[in-house]
Amino acid sequence: MDFPNIDPWLPTTLPAGTAWQPFFGSTQTTQYKLVGAARHLDDHYLFGDGLNSAGLSCAELYFPNRVHYYDAPQNGRINLTPQDFILWVLGSHRSIADVAADLANVALVAHTWFVENKVYPFHWILADATGQTAVLEPTTQSLHLIDDPVRVLTNTPELSDHLSRLQAYLGNPSDLSAAASAQIGQHSELPTGAIPTNRFIRTAINVMGHRQPQNQAEAQTAAQTYLSQVIIPDQQDGHPTANHNFTHYISLLNVTDLTYTFVPVSQQGATKTYQI
Repeated sequence: MDFPNIDPWLPTTLPAGTAWQPFFGSTQTTQYKLVGAARHLDDHYLFGDGLNSAGLSCAELYFPNRVHYYDAPQNGRINLTPQDFILWVLGSHRSIADVAADLANVALVAHTWFVENKVYPFHWILADATGQTAVLEPTTQSLHLIDDPVRVLTNTPELSDHLSRLQAYLGNPSDLSAAASAQIGQHSELPTGAIPTNRFIRTAINVMGHRQPQNQAEAQTAAQTYLSQVIIPDQQDGHPTANHNFTHYISLLNVTDLTYTFVPVSQQGATKTYQI
């Protein structure tokens, strides 16, 4: 989680049957237990990521200059501000297929959320217990999920742009995984720094190019290792970094064992794992 604010993101668990209020419309009730990192603002939960008891996970990432939200609520639709989306996904759906089937009912509305004073441009990455990974990018008001073949996402630009840059970086190979493995095998320098496109390329090559984890423990270790390589520090040489975003925490969402591990980076606290 990279974000400019200094408010802490805290591990938060909501039992099944928890009432929550989207900005528009009536109160909703979670059908599944969920855990994630959230800020508790004015009696409302703002989740940055999370995992539910059916094995569905969702995380939001910054997507400026790309979104096309509705200007006002739409009749006969589930109207959500961008900040409402994760709770709607995790509270009411078992899988990516469930979310895909329900998206036609949703209107994302460009409206501020309760105590916040800006409309956030987001895209989202989802994964579920089937092994599927998908991305939602609201580049049009008609919403649909996009398959994510490399299982990686970062901030702007669109996934398709990230994939094109990755393809070009690897020399336009016919087999991305083989090319990534060659990069790792040759100990080639990978892109560094806070630029989202560089972070995407580095992480995608790490994911595809290393030996695939053989069990849950290996998967957790690999995920934390790759994410640790793209941390944005809040300070450098004792001074705030030029990039106003910095990494607050790393989260590891295990859709198989149904655990959520919270690793503080710029905020205080110890690493802790939560079992759903």
